[in-house]
Amino acid sequence: MRFQYGMNIEHLTNYRYLALGLMRIILVVIFMGSGYGKFPMVAGEGLAAFLPLLIAWLVVLFEFFGGLLLLLGIKYEDLTRIGAAMIAVIMVGAAYYHYCVWGDPFFSKNVMYVLSLLAMSIFFMTNGNES
Repeated sequence: MRFQYGMNIEHLTNYRYLALGLMRIILVVIFMGSGYGKFPMVAGEGLAAFLPLLIAWLVVLFEFFGGLLLLLGIKYEDLTRIGAAMIAVIMVGAAYYHYCVWGDPFFSKNVMYVLSLLAMSIFFMTNGNES
């Protein structure tokens, strides 16, 4: 593929795999660490103080196992999309609770946008075992 000024970008496709791999590693570290840090879940403490206990448990499980599935997706290709979808669901739920339920200012939690976009990018850009 060539652009107007003769810049050849075919060599950049090699960097696609590197970028997807880095995004995967970043999400694995963030979400497995975040999920693990919320164990053990006790009613009325931590996340369970703000959410119903069942929802809090689902958040912790989706964070930890979503990250784990992204990690295992390096070897078992079908797990990548499942893990990325789990993380994307958590981030959409987090955005809903922060902005709609708890009334945080809209751009006060910018990290949720970044993590949501990373998860959705991996979900939509991976076709099997590409990263």
